[in-house]
Amino acid sequence: MSAPPFLMLSDLTRQPDWRAAVTAQPRSVGLVLRDYDHHARAEMAAEMARLCYGQGRYFSIAGDARLAAKHGAAFHCPSHMLARLPLWRGPRRISTHVKSRTHTAAVHNHGELIAAKRAGFTTVLISPIFATPSHADAAPLGLMRAVPLLRAAREMGLRAYALGGMDMQSWHRLGGLAVADGFAAIRSFAPKRVLAAP
Repeated sequence: MSAPPFLMLSDLTRQPDWRAAVTAQPRSVGLVLRDYDHHARAEMAAEMARLCYGQGRYFSIAGDARLAAKHGAAFHCPSHMLARLPLWRGPRRISTHVKSRTHTAAVHNHGELIAAKRAGFTTVLISPIFATPSHADAAPLGLMRAVPLLRAAREMGLRAYALGGMDMQSWHRLGGLAVADGFAAIRSFAPKRVLAAP
């Protein structure tokens, strides 16, 4: 399954009712299991997989390629794992039955963009575009640096998503589909903030 235009990242601290949040959204919103340190992450992955597949929704698991393969999910590679590619070797090593999934990589600069491309990723999440509570200590790229990086990704043949302080307002401020292929966020997909299907 290809990644849809919008991705909701799980965060049980900031959005504890992920079930209601994702179910309220159209199928153009996929779900990415983040919550790296959750004590019952494996069980959460199974529950999220059942819900997403039952709704015909894209599902991805961050940081654990084996867990992603176990549930037939896409894999999201955090940027720090790009440096360990000799141990993992990117999407080409993922089990055959999930090779059709859109696997993604997080990138923050041009060097990581090149590393993601060399590893075989076809889709990247570029962040932080704007200031975000998820990474309060990270300086946002801002429009002047984010737009060229998003465009560079596209010039390399990659699908590029914006991440960090994203909602529909900031999406249009960035330039929408003219600049990026979609965006990822957490709080923008609260149950009371239903995204209009594109």
